[in-house]
Amino acid sequence: MSKIKRGKIEINFTIYYISLIDTTMEHIRRYENKKGCDVGFASDNINPINREGCVGKSGIDKNYTLDMVINLAYKMDDKPNIIVRAGQKNKAKWYMKKIPLDKIDEEIEKQQWRQRRGQLKYYDMWILEWWD
Repeated sequence: MSKIKRGKIEINFTIYYISLIDTTMEHIRRYENKKGCDVGFASDNINPINREGCVGKSGIDKNYTLDMVINLAYKMDDKPNIIVRAGQKNKAKWYMKKIPLDKIDEEIEKQQWRQRRGQLKYYDMWILEWWD
């Protein structure tokens, strides 16, 4: 796990490289997990086709696994590259977003006010890079 420290704010992240042999993530070239951060706002959330797995306005069912959410994302024409799990373990819902890869750090910086207030304590964010 690596750390980036800017002032009083510390972001922990891990970069994973996926091989083609892994069948559950065969469409992903690389993904990165960042804890305690988010990008965009509720209006930036993307819903899956036919709102499959959706609960409420834009969240995906808390009982889904990361693999299941990635499979939902892969079925979409405009594939989201951000998956966020927000909330405490027994209540956390999933959200999908599409942000250009070169703008992700800027978008994380825009949300630092939420981190300072402790609102991102239970957030996990995965940044996906698709093969296609």
